[in-house]
Amino acid sequence: MDINITGRNIELSDDIKGYIQKRLGKLERMYKGIQACDVVLEEEKMRQNVEIILYIKGSKIVAKESSTDVYASIDSAATSIKKQLRRISDRTSSRRRRVFNRFVRFWSQEEVFFPEEGEIIRTNMFADKPMLPEEAKMELNNTDKDFLVFKNADTGEVNVLYKRHDGNYGLVEPKF
Repeated sequence: MDINITGRNIELSDDIKGYIQKRLGKLERMYKGIQACDVVLEEEKMRQNVEIILYIKGSKIVAKESSTDVYASIDSAATSIKKQLRRISDRTSSRRRRVFNRFVRFWSQEEVFFPEEGEIIRTNMFADKPMLPEEAKMELNNTDKDFLVFKNADTGEVNVLYKRHDGNYGLVEPKF
């Protein structure tokens, strides 16, 4: 993990830099997805402000703390970042656990069936209720599927909404 330390109106000593490296180096062991870290130290009158920004897979986590002692500010900001990372890792692990449990329940209840080459298997059905693409997007977010077939309320045609790899959504509409 790259840690960039910036000081504004403050002299950065090797002790402070080493302390920051030590405190934030522990976070990398806790969460493997950290790409980079920016630390900004700033002195305003008698206050020592610390801002820590972690970059994680396209998003960032920010913690800002201030006190009269720079080390205390670093400690409280690092604690805040640690709490946020714990929440994120708990969310992702529980999501993985839910998907795994769903998979295990499906295979334990159903008979294992291997289709012949080229056989059509019905995997999903769609509701005939018309909805807008925005409603379909919300419905798709609530399921673990990668696509949703729905009847467009505006056009009355059957459309397909799918999740793209870049995080956006694609909409397939028929053209006559």
